[in-house]
Amino acid sequence: MELDQIVQALQDPAAFPHPAGDLKLHHTHISVVVLAGDFAYKVKKPVDLGFLDFTTLERRRHFCSEEVRLNRRLAPDVYLDVVSLTLRDGGLRVGGEGDPVEYAVRMRRLAPDATALARLERGELGPGDVEHLAVRIARFHDEAPGGERIEHFGRYEVVAGNARENFEQSRSHLGHTVEAGVFERARALTEAELERRRQLIEDRARRGVPRDTHGDLHLDHVYFLPGRSPPGDMAIVDCIEFNERFRFADPVSDMAFLAMDLAYRDRRDLAARFTDAYLEAAADPEGRALVPLYRSYRSAVRAKVEGIASLDAEVPEAARSRAAERACAYWLLTLGQLEIPPRRPGLVLVAGLPATGKSTLAAGLAEHASFEVLASDRVRKELAGVPPGRSAAAAPDEGLYAPEWTERTYAALLDRASAILHRGGRALVDASFHREERRREFVALARSLAVPVCVLVCRTDAGSVRRRLESRAGGPSDADWEVYRTMAARWEAPGPDTARHVGDIDTTVEPADSLRAALAEVAGAGLVPGA
Repeated sequence: MELDQIVQALQDPAAFPHPAGDLKLHHTHISVVVLAGDFAYKVKKPVDLGFLDFTTLERRRHFCSEEVRLNRRLAPDVYLDVVSLTLRDGGLRVGGEGDPVEYAVRMRRLAPDATALARLERGELGPGDVEHLAVRIARFHDEAPGGERIEHFGRYEVVAGNARENFEQSRSHLGHTVEAGVFERARALTEAELERRRQLIEDRARRGVPRDTHGDLHLDHVYFLPGRSPPGDMAIVDCIEFNERFRFADPVSDMAFLAMDLAYRDRRDLAARFTDAYLEAAADPEGRALVPLYRSYRSAVRAKVEGIASLDAEVPEAARSRAAERACAYWLLTLGQLEIPPRRPGLVLVAGLPATGKSTLAAGLAEHASFEVLASDRVRKELAGVPPGRSAAAAPDEGLYAPEWTERTYAALLDRASAILHRGGRALVDASFHREERRREFVALARSLAVPVCVLVCRTDAGSVRRRLESRAGGPSDADWEVYRTMAARWEAPGPDTARHVGDIDTTVEPADSLRAALAEVAGAGLVPGA
């Protein structure tokens, strides 16, 4: 029986031996999950992807059994058993009598809003939660099996082979999910970091540090179950069962997956808290040196997996498109984990009212931190075919400053910033950003590409602004005192989507002092070295 026939049959409530209302279907690159009533059934696809082989019924049955066995370590109440799918009276039956045509893992259905990812998206995942999770994982690693066979998989040649495999198996995705420049930079940096950490990796393997870990530890595999006593207050599901090479590993590599996922979700602060708490609970300070390598490796794993899904004809077109977008972001994150701060992909917005020193600050940051500057004054005139030094002065909301021209200008800035980031570059946008909607669009762009973002708001007193406006001679800006007063009245404070990334810069002081303050903010985003 073909997979598509099985999937179709499993969408019939009559196939199940229990009430199966609210049927839902979810595809991944290696499985199909059917949510039916109080249960979830996972059927493995008959695929051979090199790193896994589910091409025979017997192999699928074996790995279903392994999935149940291994996942009971961190989710004993979730993984129930392996059930056969059989044909009876011309229809497919779950757990029925007869010769199996397929097998499925049967699990208790968990509420999707209980995942760590759902909590994060609701703003409910805090430092205490990730620290609690870190301690739980450190304890799991401490109790997990080790030994000579497992140690082998933590040796340098295996670790390096795993990392290189991601690039080898993703090369066909070039031009589809990743630009060649990003891919090659990430590959070269991975090789350099592997060589830098070779001795440490070997030493830890010889000392028996590697364990039988989870292998796929990210936020939507973690469920918080309030009201239950530990360890039942948390379930961590969906470990790697199909390849011991990916599960037998240095525990830091396992932990790094979740730290990477927090960074991918624009919570680098929580990633740092989680990492610190884990290394303390595991009493493993030397492991910190391996975190960048393993975070980058885990990001490349996700880039590969999303790239595969983006090319899977069985996945709906809209889902394939989203997978391609996610793969692109994971590749940029892979690069960013290993790149030095002055070369790390990222986005900086220099915002503020007219004559508050935005362009001076932007020029200083471009010189000291290698940003490509996109200035709204220049782009606006370029779009209109007006030389940058020629005046196009007009009253607010008129002429070249009418709302439709402003819309075109910010759209062009967003497109150009996106292009810079996609090729692994560093974009700085110099514009007023007096409306929160504008800031939100650019912050959302950075988040969608998993690159750091920083919003610098230039502030100075009205008297200084007036003196600067009166002393201006030429240049691309056409703002005058009337424009300043109008925009000041329209200024919108940062909202919850952007406030975490905003830093105020006093530009009443000398430009060098403003630049130092700005560089400190940008260092906090990881885009220049810290003090």
